[in-house]
Amino acid sequence: MNILDLGCGTAKVSGAVGLDVIPLTGVDVLVNLEERPYPFPANTFDAVYLNDVIEHIPDTIATMEDIHRILRPDGHVFIRVVNWNSHYTAMDPTHVRAFTEHSFDFFGKRQGRSYYSPARFDVLRVDKQYNARVLRWIPSERILDFLSQYLNNILEGLHFELRAVKEPGETAFTGDVQEDMLAALRCPACLAEHARDGSPDPGKLKLVDDQWLVCQDDYCGRKYPIVDGLPVMMNKEGKRWQAYADKELPQPPEEYARIPIETTVGGEVVFAKPPATLDHLLDQLQRKRSLVVVSLLTGLVLGFLLGRGRKRG
Repeated sequence: MNILDLGCGTAKVSGAVGLDVIPLTGVDVLVNLEERPYPFPANTFDAVYLNDVIEHIPDTIATMEDIHRILRPDGHVFIRVVNWNSHYTAMDPTHVRAFTEHSFDFFGKRQGRSYYSPARFDVLRVDKQYNARVLRWIPSERILDFLSQYLNNILEGLHFELRAVKEPGETAFTGDVQEDMLAALRCPACLAEHARDGSPDPGKLKLVDDQWLVCQDDYCGRKYPIVDGLPVMMNKEGKRWQAYADKELPQPPEEYARIPIETTVGGEVVFAKPPATLDHLLDQLQRKRSLVVVSLLTGLVLGFLLGRGRKRG
């Protein structure tokens, strides 16, 4: 089973091939997630994961369309994203999109709006992650679902499972991507260029000196470096080395060397624990105050609804 983790960071899904823009430990292929197509042929993966990633990518439509391309028929997409009216959505300056529980209905389920994209997905499941503090006070998810439509910070996260709806097509790579990743990779520039002419398998690469992947398509010749075993499949790098002959290629650029994420002392991993600063204590006080406010507002809303029900009765 071939699994892809887009924007895996340091928490890659077990058994997956990890793509990210930063060369962290665990990343298998270096890409710019804003550049599509991703460097794989069509119908390669059985499942794709995007955990806390899709809200960072500007073009949701193009991203989902390319995920649809690389998924096999009936392949699944698992998406974890912060809810639109959680303060985390606005807090992170790298968030560029907001999502509700119905955002992915526009890829097929939403009547009258499915013309946005030809990519089709069935929404199989939407799990909701409520604020743990509020959930302790109001253990009814039905009430919380209603309140979350009008009050912030109640529904914090959404977990989607989608299924790709597509006709069976040719699969250029039928092996295990983890075991033979270099054979699965394709030149992204050629994938984009030949998407219009229907070429069956554009952008095949050959390995040169165990340090470079060179595109074999005529009139391309883009070359992608391999640094610390990490293929750098970025358009700017492919074009940067395009004019070099295979025998003239230098050592791959060290700027893509893996970034260490652990500090060790005497062979043991050391994790720093932040001190309980005044700002931290004030933050805890603010959280408790917010919980009281939410409780009061909830009481007012419930009282209003009960009052209306009695009047109607």
